[in-house]
Amino acid sequence: MACEGSSCCSCCSICHRKWESLIENAFGRLGSFISSYSVKIMIVCIVVNLLLTIGIMNIEVENDVETLYTPMDSQAIKDRSVLRNLYGDSTNSSFRSYQLSDFGLYGDVMILSKNKTTIMSQAYVDEINNINIIIRNTIIVSDSSGQTYTYDDLSAGSNPNEGIASVVVLLNTFQDNFIIPNITYPVYGEYILSPFLAHAGSASGMLNSASGVKLQYYLRQSQTSVKELSKKWEKAFVTKMENLQTNLTDIAYTSSDSLGTELDKNTNSDIKFFSVTFTLMMTYASIASLTINCNNVANRMNLGIAGVIAPVLAIASAFGFVSAIGVEFTNIVGVMPFLVVGIGIDDMFILMSGMADAPPLSEVSIKQRVIFMMQKGAVAITITSLTDLLAFVVGASSVFKSIRNFCIYTGVSVFFCYLNQLFFLCPAITINEHRTKGSKHFCCSCKTVKPRNQYENKSKCFLLCVPGLPPETRLDVESPMEKYPKKFILFILNHTIGKFVVVVVFLAYLSSSIYGCVNLQQGLQLFNLVSKDSYYYKYSVWDENYFTTEPMITLCVTSEQEYHRSETRNLINSVLSKTKLDSYIDDNVEINWLTSYKQSAHYNAATESNFVSGLKDFLATQSGQSFENDIVFDSSRSKVLSSKFYVKANNMKTSNEQGDFMKRMREITENTALPCILYTPAFVFFEQYVQIMPSTLQTLGIAVAAMLIVTFIFMPNLRVVAIVCITLISILSGILGFMYYWDLTLSSITMIHLVMSVGFSVDFSVHICHAFMSVEGNSRDTILKNAIDRSGGPVVNAAFSTLLGILMLAFSSSYIFQSFGILMFLVIGFGLIHAAFFLPLLLYALLPCFHTIDSGRVIDSSVDSRSQRASSGVFWSSFDNDKKHKETPIDKQTSSMNGDIPVSQTRPLPKPLPKPNSSRPNSRSQHDENIPQGIVKDIGDGYKMYQPHKNHAS
Repeated sequence: MACEGSSCCSCCSICHRKWESLIENAFGRLGSFISSYSVKIMIVCIVVNLLLTIGIMNIEVENDVETLYTPMDSQAIKDRSVLRNLYGDSTNSSFRSYQLSDFGLYGDVMILSKNKTTIMSQAYVDEINNINIIIRNTIIVSDSSGQTYTYDDLSAGSNPNEGIASVVVLLNTFQDNFIIPNITYPVYGEYILSPFLAHAGSASGMLNSASGVKLQYYLRQSQTSVKELSKKWEKAFVTKMENLQTNLTDIAYTSSDSLGTELDKNTNSDIKFFSVTFTLMMTYASIASLTINCNNVANRMNLGIAGVIAPVLAIASAFGFVSAIGVEFTNIVGVMPFLVVGIGIDDMFILMSGMADAPPLSEVSIKQRVIFMMQKGAVAITITSLTDLLAFVVGASSVFKSIRNFCIYTGVSVFFCYLNQLFFLCPAITINEHRTKGSKHFCCSCKTVKPRNQYENKSKCFLLCVPGLPPETRLDVESPMEKYPKKFILFILNHTIGKFVVVVVFLAYLSSSIYGCVNLQQGLQLFNLVSKDSYYYKYSVWDENYFTTEPMITLCVTSEQEYHRSETRNLINSVLSKTKLDSYIDDNVEINWLTSYKQSAHYNAATESNFVSGLKDFLATQSGQSFENDIVFDSSRSKVLSSKFYVKANNMKTSNEQGDFMKRMREITENTALPCILYTPAFVFFEQYVQIMPSTLQTLGIAVAAMLIVTFIFMPNLRVVAIVCITLISILSGILGFMYYWDLTLSSITMIHLVMSVGFSVDFSVHICHAFMSVEGNSRDTILKNAIDRSGGPVVNAAFSTLLGILMLAFSSSYIFQSFGILMFLVIGFGLIHAAFFLPLLLYALLPCFHTIDSGRVIDSSVDSRSQRASSGVFWSSFDNDKKHKETPIDKQTSSMNGDIPVSQTRPLPKPLPKPNSSRPNSRSQHDENIPQGIVKDIGDGYKMYQPHKNHAS
């Protein structure tokens, strides 16, 4: 090798071997304990899981969209709190919808002509009026005493017309002029028409076409009892609209609670996919563990089933534990089981691969095999479980509650899944070893069977289903799904053309990823959260396509001012003027009580007392009552504590426009001496467009750093850590870039999957790197071959099982489930391709000089005999309790005595192979004297481990 013999390389190797030995010894002791008390440990594990599951009875559900998918404690939420504290509820009297600090309680209906042509005719006007009458008169709710209420009884404001934001389209004078047509546009009298007319066309300030109208019915929410009735009316409104038949028009409708209700219904309906996924993954795990050599003793199908049960128990116990500590269940947590079952199956394949590498039962005891498995497999799953867990711990600090709760549920599930792998699956493997040692049939463990050649005059069916014997080599237990994928990988990587193709594909992948990252959009379209069959989805699409988004922007002066002073009025006018200079503000629309008051006969600015007195008289007039909810007096009504002014934004559709607009509005208030805020209820949702990118980058950055720290702890080599970092960044770039091609945006939903992908991206890569660092070989090609032989099968099977599990999500109607399925496909797909092709090639080129061997010894994974495997001498017992073994240790002919490679990969030369079932020599042969010597370290419970001397060649 290029760096062979270098002191730096030797130092790295020695340090790594020492550290690896310490970790493996610890897991070896755990394996000794598990093998001694496997049944008891499994029973305790099951009981603990079931007890934790009881906590599900305390589960609480949170489905409020604003709470879940907008940043917690954002500036918009703080501004809204200021307005609520100052102004309270404004739905009792003199109601104007733009005065609300939130979206309020309402029912909305859109009425469009069936052929989407203009509705400016009497027939359409009559149908609109009929729909209005049905809504106001036939939707009836009752309270606990039986008293009934219609919309007019629950309408916001002093009279029913005040509660209808688009009441102008129902006025007789407007309708008469609408048919002629003779309507000014976009402002008609004191009414702004643009938000309420669909595809409105105008010329010279006059309306000449409109394909539909929007009617908005706001409800009172001033008292708890009234608020409950209003919510009942909303539900009755939705029910009525579902069954409403129209002649000339189509309708779409929604209520203030529709999004949360439909989201909950949509996600819950897709939970059924988990049961199908569970069945598919269990089937795959069983088939992937099934041998086809008719050896019904060596068959490991039962372990495949146990490997799926372990994460399912973890999911149930995690739900119970997290619910018991008061963390609310959210809709997006519904995707967690798909994720955790995939992690569990990944760990299962790794552990089973470790057991397959152990010396056969004819050479060592069950306890020794379990210790070997723990030293190899348990270390590997510990690394990946820690990386997954840390990713979710970091995600739990997110400003989005949906992400926080998801990461808490999933992080606890991953932790419990890891514990179940150790204390449920490992005991199950130990029990299976006892069955194997007793030559028991894998289906009927009470039946002892004999090898095939000991049965005579038996049918082919009998010989296929009954005979068997304990496995002697890895080949005896490997299924085709474990053998052939790694052969394909090696076929590609062992040829120059294959290496060239891998490099070209990687460059193309990287270019596509970078382009996608540059063009990736931010933000979450809320209607994507529900099914396309939902009435809310239809309403939202119509709103997007036919109506404008023109929010009213509130300028709120938040503290007491002396309004009679010209300096105060000039400051207010200055802020309003700067606001209207923005390109997204309509400078023709301004609702200003101060201007109206100055134009009235009651205006008096001689003193503050005169100003306030005249203002109160002005508000009592017909022209001033619309400003009643825009001014807050002190308790004596002698001072103005706060006041509000309004401007109108132009149509904004894209998330980038909305987020940038909000930031510009805040910059105006930050650069003025007037204590004020600029706010609209939509800012609460615009916050995600501003915070999602920095929040995502921060979370991913911390998660990546945590992954690298864990990698360094278990594989303390800077070159390997750098390679893992490059791989991780490459995978994340691919995920972000290909989100663009799948029409996904960066949002609070997809951010959850990105946080999840950090842990998943590193899993497969860590398995490959760990294999490269621990196998031995005298050339790069040999190390590549041995590393893929050890980890290729488990990695490919873990990836395929997870991909099979998420396959069902393609049939989901939920955006949450669909986006999860797409991103999981990208994560697993890119992770597998990197681990199987890109990463091995990179390691092949930049291979750290670990575990190179003398040229006199050959390491070849293709040689897989029982005696060769036993010669690894990873551990041995003093055999105090095993009379059929002598105290002499298993042949110590290799330098890999602490089990850094599968024993099947070691072949001493030129010593001839012992015959099968031959007894071990009690003393070392002359050949053994030439082998470098080491020390024997006691690892407890009668088990020892060989460690080479420090001066032994790495």
